[in-house]
Amino acid sequence: MISDLEQKFGQVLTKLQEDLALVRTGRASSSLVENLKVSVYGSVMTLKELASISIPEPRQIMITPWDKSVVSDVENALRAQNFSPAVEETVIRVALPPLTGEEREKIIKEVGVKAEDSKVSLRMVRRDEVEMIESAEEKKEISEDEEFTQKKKVDELLDTFNRKVDEVSQEKKAQLEL
Repeated sequence: MISDLEQKFGQVLTKLQEDLALVRTGRASSSLVENLKVSVYGSVMTLKELASISIPEPRQIMITPWDKSVVSDVENALRAQNFSPAVEETVIRVALPPLTGEEREKIIKEVGVKAEDSKVSLRMVRRDEVEMIESAEEKKEISEDEEFTQKKKVDELLDTFNRKVDEVSQEKKAQLEL
């Protein structure tokens, strides 16, 4: 039971890390654009499927499409997401302006909200697990002592993952304050 619970908690933490990777800090990151949807060849593809993405400078993303004919499509997709791309023949550069104090505060609050949402998800997973343990005790599948021990392990695991959520969100907030 506990290893299954640990996996569910791990999924919540992974989701938080993925969400926070998309949050813009003062630095360029390929995760800001790699999953951008681009309409090409009569379908929709992600940018990472169409081009190489690199970070030549701390505030710049360089996108080099493998097929030169999709440069304008990539440029249009970037503009639709409020980026300001600069096209240089077959290379697209996206310069990221520095964050203002107001933007920085707004993003820090957003990070806090995402962290709190993750903690709520962890508590919901915990609640479901505790209900399963109580149900097993009522059916006399486990003893009261075993029920108490299981609940204690669940709570300890929840505390561990709550600390990990705090660490991840503090790390992201620290990146924003640079």
